[in-house]
Amino acid sequence: MTSRSSFPVIIDTDPGIDDALALYLALSSYQLDIKLITLVFGNTKINHVTRNIITLFDVIDKEIEYLKSAPPPNQIDPQQWDKERKTLLNRFEWSKPIVAIGADKPVKAVECFGTYFHGSDGFGQIHTTHPHYAPENWENLKSDRYAMSSRNAVDEILYQLQNNPPFTITIIGLGPLTNLALAYEKDKYTFSRVKQIICLGGAINSCGNVTPCAEFNFFVDPDAANILAEATKGFSPSETIQISSNVFLSRAVFTKYITSLNTPLSIFISVFIDHAFKKMQELCGTNGLELHDPAAIALAIDMLSKNTQSYTSEFVDMKVEYQGIYTRGMAIVDTRPKGFSSTKSAQETLKIWDDVNNVEIIISYNSKSFIDNFFKITFNVDYSEENI
Repeated sequence: MTSRSSFPVIIDTDPGIDDALALYLALSSYQLDIKLITLVFGNTKINHVTRNIITLFDVIDKEIEYLKSAPPPNQIDPQQWDKERKTLLNRFEWSKPIVAIGADKPVKAVECFGTYFHGSDGFGQIHTTHPHYAPENWENLKSDRYAMSSRNAVDEILYQLQNNPPFTITIIGLGPLTNLALAYEKDKYTFSRVKQIICLGGAINSCGNVTPCAEFNFFVDPDAANILAEATKGFSPSETIQISSNVFLSRAVFTKYITSLNTPLSIFISVFIDHAFKKMQELCGTNGLELHDPAAIALAIDMLSKNTQSYTSEFVDMKVEYQGIYTRGMAIVDTRPKGFSSTKSAQETLKIWDDVNNVEIIISYNSKSFIDNFFKITFNVDYSEENI
């Protein structure tokens, strides 16, 4: 079931703790008609990523079954429960995506994973500590909420672009951009039918979260990020959108509003997000978590809905370093005056910076209402900062 006002999208992802939150937000958002979810290595290896997406849908099925006969939670007026129950039962009915398994390694770079933060399984070792979320026969779990593709992610991306009207499908990249780069290189003509690419990646005017100058997704596969940035040459400046976010969710807020729901979905999320909270305390000394991937989904909805009041952006000439040692995955923006950048210099001989890329980057994002919307859309929970 899709809304007439929904926007067709492909989500490329590597779940992953924050990816799971992003996917739950996307799946419960009526504005998105999710045609395809493609899986890529990144936060963990591709076999764990595959198990995690199946687990994610299985928990949705458990949530729906629970709600059919559940008593009203403490937060909801019993007289309003029938209405609220209907809203909760319908929230995951907007999309029935295809799922396709994709790349298990970078285009060229030495592989690395985000298991230092997400755990070896990508979900904070939840499959060990809570094995009922992924039983031994997890590969046989079935759900009507998605269909597994017989094609790999690259071919399925191209198939969807070929078999939908041109310039209608937006791709949202939440992980390393390997699948997208491989699809582009395999069939540039078909890939050019994409409406736009919105990706979470790069560190501009800020330090990286893996090295001093590189964000995780660009660092993991710098060649893929560079391929897509270079693909914007010669196009009108609306091809690739790169974002970073600073939307912060405190542990106290999550515990009060979500953990207390005590439903299959809230329990499942609470287990793996607790791992993330502990890691953030250990690594950064903060009592909360930045929601990068869910913010990317929220921003994509705003951009597709032309809600330009929620963000500011600008087009820049951006390159990605894919050969450096200390600068692997660094996003570099040409901030020189136009006259200076066009003068004859060594770059003309060496062809270092000889063409202009057109990449839109987000300068600011109004995240004030993000948590409110995230809680309301995904959990049907009303939240206000004034209550904390």
